[in-house]
Amino acid sequence: PSLIEAIDSFLLACTIRHLRGQSSEHSSMLVHVTRFNAVQAHVHRSVEAHVADVQQRLRRRIGHQAIIERLASLWDSDFEDAMLAVRHVEGESAHALMPNWGQIEDALPAAVADIEVRMINGTAGDTLDYADQKGPGLKVIAIGGDKLARGLTLEGLCVSYFLRASKMYDTLMQMGRWFGYRPGYLDVCRLYTTHELTQWFEHITDAAEELREEFELMAQSRATPRDYGLRVQ
Repeated sequence: PSLIEAIDSFLLACTIRHLRGQSSEHSSMLVHVTRFNAVQAHVHRSVEAHVADVQQRLRRRIGHQAIIERLASLWDSDFEDAMLAVRHVEGESAHALMPNWGQIEDALPAAVADIEVRMINGTAGDTLDYADQKGPGLKVIAIGGDKLARGLTLEGLCVSYFLRASKMYDTLMQMGRWFGYRPGYLDVCRLYTTHELTQWFEHITDAAEELREEFELMAQSRATPRDYGLRVQ
């Protein structure tokens, strides 16, 4: 159910960006649940079948009402209030269009029709080369493991579904692909992860902030690392 909600969030994000005139820009969703290729292949098949079913129902407008109701519920319970909250603190998003549900429902079928599902790992034939995309921006749900979590830039990353845990600071920071600037669409970005991972990212954020303070104190005392005891949690 949480993965279905994450995909629904991506459908809404793509539609809102479409209404804002951002169709020429790329939109991506990251699904990282395991490093095992066989499990990634299973997840890929399930997500691909789900997305194809949603696209078909919306296009033909047959059996689509349950999908519309589910998306409308997510809009009411999450997106509308969260987008307004982000607009108060994010200058660029304040100038972006704030659509209403009627506009989103009308634009939904066309906006999500070209979403692709790709498996990105060492055994998959799929690739993720945004530069090869001609015309409208690529809309992709990328499913993978180490290669996806560390080695590739995910352009226009809107939604991350991330379950892979690690206690190594550098590994976590490399895998945290949702960090960074999101001009014009920060208010539609979503992260789905575990309570444990949330706590670990909070911990490394605190540790990094504390280390920066140590550097500042060292600079103020005109000391060097040779004679100043730098430490990190």
